[in-house]
Formats: sequence, structure tokens, C-alpha cells
Amino acid sequence: MILLDCGNSQVKAQYHHRGQLRASFACAYDAGWSGRLARWLQALPASRAYLCSVLDSDRQAELDACLAERFGEVTRFRSEARALGIVNGYLEPPRLGADRWMALLGAAAMTDGDCIIIDAGSAITVDLLRSDGRHLGGAILPGFSTSTATFKRIFSHIDFDDPAIAETAAPGCSTEAAIQLDYEHSSLETLPALVSRWMQIFENEAGLLLTGGDAPRVQRLLQQPARIVPDLVFRGMLRLVRQ
Repeated sequence: MILLDCGNSQVKAQYHHRGQLRASFACAYDAGWSGRLARWLQALPASRAYLCSVLDSDRQAELDACLAERFGEVTRFRSEARALGIVNGYLEPPRLGADRWMALLGAAAMTDGDCIIIDAGSAITVDLLRSDGRHLGGAILPGFSTSTATFKRIFSHIDFDDPAIAETAAPGCSTEAAIQLDYEHSSLETLPALVSRWMQIFENEAGLLLTGGDAPRVQRLLQQPARIVPDLVFRGMLRLVRQ
């Protein structure tokens, strides 16, 4: 089977056979990306594909055409109100990014305690997960190399004048309430303060799980024990496939 994790900046894929990871693929969305993906897929004897995607409509259409030619239909994972013992903290569960939901499902299988999950890419997402499976919401910040203009393009469906964006003291349980856009301070300054403050929400010390291309930078920035899990989204997808 093929697993596809399509984020804002690149597409990543894994080929699993008989319970083992056999091949991997990754590329940015530059010219010809879907053709490269198609060639990689054609070389593998997979009959099923599972997709987690946060792509905009144009790239999603290009991806859909590529996958339809190879597989016909694929299974697309979306955020749910609950799954595998995890309860989605969003007021409207389907609005939580599918990648964040997969990361929560993956994280739940890796720790018995409370944890904070940080996915650091073109956008940085922070999610709080209690040991009992309750998701408390989280935050969305610009990536370390992402300008405010680019960040707003990524979330072009959001009204950045929404008053909920200014209410950032508590973990957000909607996309608007989760957005942390500080025009005076960068995410390099905002993220450590946010994590330190939200650590106090938990009764016991929470673990830190990091993923995304800038996970090593986050680890250095926070200067506290943290585990980097590059395939966290895939781990969540695998749990759903195998349930």
C-alpha cells in the first residue's frame, strides 16, 4: 500500500508491503512534481493508496488526477470527532487539519502521558494531548522562514480580521482561535514562550514530540527534552489503516 502525506510545501509518500516500509518518496511542489510522483508510483506493485492532504484546490486537483490514473480511487483521511480513543478538541472537528489529526493519532501510540506535539514546517502547529486521549486544541504560527504574506496565502480561506485570532492566551479550538500571528515578534520568540505557558496546563510534566522539517531547530530553541519523530503523520495513518 501507499501512504501519502501532502503538506503545504512538499509531498511525502511511503510504500509498505507485508507490514514493512519498503520505499519512500519526497519532493517539493516545483515544476513537474506530479510527474515525478507518478513515475515513482508506477514502479511499485501497490494496489491501494491512502491520503492525508492539506493542499489548496489547484494542487489537489493535480494530485487527484495523478492518483486516479494509477489507482482509480484512494482513501482520504480527514479529521473526525473521535478515533482510536482520541477526542478532537475542535468545536467543529472536520476543520482541524488532517495532518494535525494524524499526528495526534500517531502521538497517542507513543506515549502514556500528556504531550505537546509540534509540527514545524512552512506553518508551525502546536497541539496539546492529554493522557486520557482528550485533545485540548492548539496553535498555528508562521514557519521560521515563512513571511506573514506567505502565511496568509497558506490560510487564504481564513478571515484574518476575525476577532478570535486576537484571543491567543488559551489553546485554540478553531483555526481562527489557534492562529498566533504576532506582527511584532517572530515565531522564534513566540514559540518558546507559548510552549512554556501551555506546559502549565497539565498536572504532570508533558512530553514533547516534534516533527516537520524544522523539528531539529525547534529542539534547539526549546532547550528541553524532546523527541523528534519525522514520520509522525504516517504513524497516525498506519494506525487507521490497521485498526
